Amino acid sequence: MRGPKRTTSPFFRDVLQVGTILGALALILIIIWIDISTTLWQEMVILSGLAAGLVSFLLTTVFINRFHQRQLEARWEPVTHMALTSLLHQLADEKHSDLSRGAISPRFLTIPSAIDSPSLHIQLEKLRHIIFKEQNHLTSVLGRWSEFLTSTGNNTDILRTAAELALQLEQVRDSALETEQRLAATNTTTLPHDILTELTQEINSCNDQLSSLIDSLKTRKSEHSRI
Repeated sequence: MRGPKRTTSPFFRDVLQVGTILGALALILIIIWIDISTTLWQEMVILSGLAAGLVSFLLTTVFINRFHQRQLEARWEPVTHMALTSLLHQLADEKHSDLSRGAISPRFLTIPSAIDSPSLHIQLEKLRHIIFKEQNHLTSVLGRWSEFLTSTGNNTDILRTAAELALQLEQVRDSALETEQRLAATNTTTLPHDILTELTQEINSCNDQLSSLIDSLKTRKSEHSRI
């Protein structure tokens, strides 16, 4: 036989409901009292907010941004490869490079080697025209690809090196003009022994910058091919 059915009395249910309400009100009052009379709650909220912000920052910078960057580079890999190859070919010396084999030689500036004033004046004028042509050439190449390279990968070092090369070309031009001024101030055809010292240093520095840029392009192209 089944035993008598056990039921909860209405009085007990009312007591339990009232007790639950009173407990909730008491907990709310305790929280309000802690918030008003102490800084414990505020400190906990501030610390938890700082911790959450730090975690979000680390997740974004360390993982999410890198993942997104690699996905972006992989998506645009063919175009990036074409851009880097185009830059290398535009900066290469056509006479001393074998582009079909990937052999790239920089297009170096030649240091004047004249032994008399008339010949040096001709070489300096020719050098200035070459620099003007190289500046326009570099500006055209960067203008074509700089926006794409900055938005699809870590190519800032390449663009910075290219900008430094452009500045160094200006230094060579200014040094050539100063050399021409010194040359015009001399009344003899014999050249002063140190007239080309500064210009030679500037040209060597410019050639080093060009070599550095081409090496950076080669390295970046190799790294990008492995993505």
